[in-house]
Amino acid sequence: MQRYLDKLQIILYRFKEWTLDHVPREQNSEADALANLGSLVKEDNIVPGAVIQLSKLVIEEGHADINSTSLTWDWRNKYIDYLKHRKLPSNPKESRTLRAKATRLSLDENGVLCRRTFDGPLVVCLGPRDIDYVLWEIHEGSCGNHSGVDSLVSKVIRVGYYWDNMEKDTKEFVRKCD
Repeated sequence: MQRYLDKLQIILYRFKEWTLDHVPREQNSEADALANLGSLVKEDNIVPGAVIQLSKLVIEEGHADINSTSLTWDWRNKYIDYLKHRKLPSNPKESRTLRAKATRLSLDENGVLCRRTFDGPLVVCLGPRDIDYVLWEIHEGSCGNHSGVDSLVSKVIRVGYYWDNMEKDTKEFVRKCD
């Protein structure tokens, strides 16, 4: 944000006259969503030409593809594309893997990706933004008891959440815990 402010102050000297209009978040949900998505990415994770899919709640048409160097691809997007539009990768091996994994996934009425568990109800698939908070809340927060990796993974699923690489992320989170 500081770099943006510095650039803005340099550019403002080129204009003789300017005004600044404040648009409340409630009236500009698309810009707010883009700002939130951009703030999730660390500079070393920036992938040129990355595409991200915005949720139905943000843009009425259902989704928007945005070309930007400040956004990253969410693991859920390829499954949502497949379930909505039957879009498959060109690589046959990736295509077969996607179809196999997508058999346990479905979209709810709001377009949220859910996964069927072996013995229970649907669980919500989380994006990168929510993972740390959910892990912290279950491990250390109000329902936490500093459990190990295996029990933490099963608690997360029992609470109703899932994401790709759960075991790896949980192992790293527990390792960092004091």
